[in-house]
Amino acid sequence: MTGELGARPVPADAPDPELARPTGAVGDSVVVASWTLVSRVTGFVRVAVTAAVLGPTFLGNTYQATNMLPNIIYYGLLAGSLVSSLLVPALVGHIDARDRGACERLAGGALGLALVGVVAVVPLALLVAPWLIELGTLGSPAATVAGQQAVLARWFLLMLLPQVALYAVVACSLAVMNAHRRFALGAAAPAVENLGCIAVLLACGALFPATGSLDIPTAELLLLGLGSTVAVLLHAATQWFGAWRVGVSMRPRAGWRDVEVRALGRRSVPALAQAALDALQLVAVLVVVNRVAGGVVAYQLAANFFFLPIALGATPVALSLLPRLSRLHRAGAPALFRDTAVRGLRFAVFLSVPAAVVLAVLAPVLAAASSFGQMADNGGELLVATALVVLAPGVVGQTVYLVATYSCYSRDDTRSPLRSMVLKTLVCLVALGAAVTVEGPAVVAVAGLGVSVAAVAAAVHCVLILGRGQPATAERLGPALLRSVAAAAAMAVPLVVAARLLAHTEGHLAALGGAVGACVVAGACYLGVARLLRAPEASWLVGAVLRRPTPAFGAEGGA
Repeated sequence: MTGELGARPVPADAPDPELARPTGAVGDSVVVASWTLVSRVTGFVRVAVTAAVLGPTFLGNTYQATNMLPNIIYYGLLAGSLVSSLLVPALVGHIDARDRGACERLAGGALGLALVGVVAVVPLALLVAPWLIELGTLGSPAATVAGQQAVLARWFLLMLLPQVALYAVVACSLAVMNAHRRFALGAAAPAVENLGCIAVLLACGALFPATGSLDIPTAELLLLGLGSTVAVLLHAATQWFGAWRVGVSMRPRAGWRDVEVRALGRRSVPALAQAALDALQLVAVLVVVNRVAGGVVAYQLAANFFFLPIALGATPVALSLLPRLSRLHRAGAPALFRDTAVRGLRFAVFLSVPAAVVLAVLAPVLAAASSFGQMADNGGELLVATALVVLAPGVVGQTVYLVATYSCYSRDDTRSPLRSMVLKTLVCLVALGAAVTVEGPAVVAVAGLGVSVAAVAAAVHCVLILGRGQPATAERLGPALLRSVAAAAAMAVPLVVAARLLAHTEGHLAALGGAVGACVVAGACYLGVARLLRAPEASWLVGAVLRRPTPAFGAEGGA
């Protein structure tokens, strides 16, 4: 990578050039990635324990689907994460002015507005969710237990849906901490919820015999339902404490009476629609894979692997780019804006392509390592491995789409990502329509493939929209993608060898340890080939890990 910031003229009202250097941004990204890894690992253990205790059964399907619903409602229908990303810039101005009262007013107003949405949506979810479970089993062997599933789902939902309000507290508190550039606690707090749910599931496994029946004791029902909600309460309390520590006491306020909160609400409307469509896709996938016993649990296990590289790579890059791109846009520096956005996309591709190759090649090993108890004894491994293989390409698509979405948000464009999401939804629903025509593991395969193809289509569309109207510069995404694919092809060789060696490994820890070791060797191979190809992204990554100062995303650099 050549050149330094300042090689291209910067407008006089541009932000301090030091803000474009990665010293602070990389440090923040490393903090987010490190603690997110802890949360993701505990999340993986949580799903693995769910699979081990409840197994590939319709009881496991029902609990997992209903336990995911509060998260889907808030972060999907109510656009929790996207609205939170819009709340951060609004809070920053008040923080810089040291106006604590205004921060509490804005954050509390956003929380109050979110809780109004919760009150409106939760009763609807209580009515619709059991019906969707029955609908998804039509024409499949699962139809014989659909009625029992619906009854059990209603009882679970009564205990689990209060979590939606708790997630509103989580998101608003997280926005407050991020606006203060406090990232560690917010990224680590989900581990508290995961550990709580793990404890509940272990207690369930110890106290009640394993069964595939949907007719479970009332005590087991209460333990699973109320215990899971208490775990979310602990998570919300941790995030609230984090906001309080930075000086903002989170209390819901009548945000609809506040001009600033209403303005935030208007900007959030396209984000709400975008998140709702994303949630629609997830719900549709869960409905379809419920046609197979254990399909929901298997898909969720695979989804944990799918979202891990996105959480560790795409999210930190997007969060780091958002304030910088926003300042460049407001300073009237379109060329620097385009270069910075393209470099961010290049780096995201550089991280996501090898992750996709790892998931595809090591799918059987990862499936074996993550399938415990009843999941391993009843053919669950095949379902997990199938989902991993078909979801792998979607890692790259979802990563690029996420970074492109945040880049659009930085210039106050919330409509373009929505248009890309409409395309993503249409492609996914067409694929899911095909999935209902097949049986067995093929259901999971077709559904997962639809998710991947839809993510790639949305990524291409959003990147094209992002570049529309921008000045032409030397930065290009295509050459970086080709270099990443070439380096990933080289790293696939040691991964294939490792997959064959680990195919008959006894023990989950041995298989998981072997997979981690293979990833380390393959990763070193990927970095080595990338550096031979003179990929500047490799230098960025090495510099970030070693905490070496390097030119920022916004600096002049090689293609």
